[in-house]
Amino acid sequence: MVCGIAGIVNTQLAPEDIQAALARMQHAMFHRGPDEGGSRVFANQGAGLCARRLSIIDLEHGNQPIANEDETVFAVLNGEIYNHQALRRMLLSHGHQFRGCSDTEAILHLYEHAGIDFLDQLRGMFALAIYDVRRQRLVIARDGAGMKPLYVARTPQGFLFASEAKALFASGLVEPEPDLSAIDVYLACGFVPAAMSAFRGVEKLRPGQYLLVDASGESSAEFWQIRYRTPDPAQTDAGYAEELDTLLTDAVRSHLAADVPVGAFLSGGWDSSLTATLAAQAIGKKLQTFSVVFPDDPGADESRFSRLMAAHLGSDHHEIEYRSSLLPELLPKIARHLEEPCCGLPVGVWYVLSSLAANYVKTTISGEGSDELFGGYGRFQVNYPYLMRGFVPRPLARAMAEWCQPTRLRRGLRLLGAPEVRLADAEFRRILTPRDKRLLLRPEFQVDGPDLQPTLISPQLLQSCTDRLQRRLGFDLTGRLANSILFTTDKMSMAHSLEVRIPFLDRSIMEFAFRLPSRLKVRDGREKVILRSLAQRHLPPEIAGRRKKGLAYPVGAWTRPPLDKYVRELLLDSEGPFDRAYLEQQLPRWFAGRPPSEPQFGCLVMLQNWWTEFVGNCGRESSIAMAGIHQ
Repeated sequence: MVCGIAGIVNTQLAPEDIQAALARMQHAMFHRGPDEGGSRVFANQGAGLCARRLSIIDLEHGNQPIANEDETVFAVLNGEIYNHQALRRMLLSHGHQFRGCSDTEAILHLYEHAGIDFLDQLRGMFALAIYDVRRQRLVIARDGAGMKPLYVARTPQGFLFASEAKALFASGLVEPEPDLSAIDVYLACGFVPAAMSAFRGVEKLRPGQYLLVDASGESSAEFWQIRYRTPDPAQTDAGYAEELDTLLTDAVRSHLAADVPVGAFLSGGWDSSLTATLAAQAIGKKLQTFSVVFPDDPGADESRFSRLMAAHLGSDHHEIEYRSSLLPELLPKIARHLEEPCCGLPVGVWYVLSSLAANYVKTTISGEGSDELFGGYGRFQVNYPYLMRGFVPRPLARAMAEWCQPTRLRRGLRLLGAPEVRLADAEFRRILTPRDKRLLLRPEFQVDGPDLQPTLISPQLLQSCTDRLQRRLGFDLTGRLANSILFTTDKMSMAHSLEVRIPFLDRSIMEFAFRLPSRLKVRDGREKVILRSLAQRHLPPEIAGRRKKGLAYPVGAWTRPPLDKYVRELLLDSEGPFDRAYLEQQLPRWFAGRPPSEPQFGCLVMLQNWWTEFVGNCGRESSIAMAGIHQ
């Protein structure tokens, strides 16, 4: 069941003050769970839990926090555990007793049964918390892919956690102050990677991480990691395709488990079309599907293909228009719900699509994750810059990048000059260089790094990679997918009290992808080679024969009417971190078609909107007030 969760432990606050803080935190997350809320204060232990609930499973008995039989262990969950029925059967056979049928209750008893090892048995998307009264211990954890967020803050008044940063601010114990190091990373890559957050003193749990908190302190570890495996030499290409077909069919079926209708996002590409097709086959009745159309931008519009798929499925199809003129009104709301600057996805498009689906269903399935698992982006075939690294002196390339003006050439030189291959991968996707940041930011907001370092894949993941493609896919999986795509998907859907389920990120499919040979991902100028056979088997020829077209804002949207005037006013007339004199000098050149690129424009716009909402004139009181604005 999707909701917002929060709590506090190790506090000296009086019980009534804990209850008041929990009430404010609940209210700040109302949009994540408008159906009901609950809280529990452990008066003698300086602790408390609370949750907001979007009722999807066990509508009658699923309110949170949920307790075991003798009320010595309590649990709250944001997300869905897709194997909870199998876990329930196992736990019943060991004598555990259940009051209802929710997945949260299964988590609770699994913790009693297996201790901290319970996390490795969960299959789903989740951020969860368990409070063990006997041990006075809090356990919090986040799923391995990073589909659900979880923020933490350590304060003199106690340890706090919440699904949203706004809930931490609403507690009255945390201030919304910018973390300049996180802003530095954001300007380099377009997102703030966990464990960082955009706010000083606030962190995010990493995907696959758990944290134990008790009177003696904290301990943390990973219960699941992304690692590539050796392929089975006896397995044939056809055998791999058949296995993926079975795994995806089972994953979609498990992701449809709900006591309310489940819809599907439909773009007309392979990923959403496959998940929608398998969903329609599984439910045995008319599926509700949802798409965005771009009436002002035919080049970005894929409605012909989404409508073709909807007709093929016989779905009850719904569409909503996206126009660039919507953005000036939407961006303050988007910044408020994102809570951190993020420019990796067209968040305005996601916002309006989620608003459409929320009018009809509480939960949808979507096709995210396939590109990062199976090599769906054309950039994974661009290898020549890496080949040139063996012929160009790296110190020379770095020196040339400092004075070079063209954005793409400068980025290429930084890739060539990168001292290690992990940093070369990050340079390939860089948005702003350290020199760009020095010019753009006012002196008081400049810091010396960490730049791209927090985005690099771990040495352990690098060691598991056997080729360049695996390394670059690993970089996207642990970086952009977790911290930008899934981050945006969660925040924009939950802004409208909508759950998005992602079958391609089922653990069975992820682990399959990690042992799949690279030749079945990218080969001979084709992306997602293994999915082609599934597309040909399940989809109409017009869809199966398509090449990937990513979801994006229309080309040139930031620098042409109606957004050009908005961008000028936002960047020049708002109080923020940017050097106004530099922007006044550069904006005419930029709007004339010279650098920066569109990702750079989006990066600046999203940062300024976030700054205005949370830093500028807001302060803590205004941020708390904003937390009560649910849409």
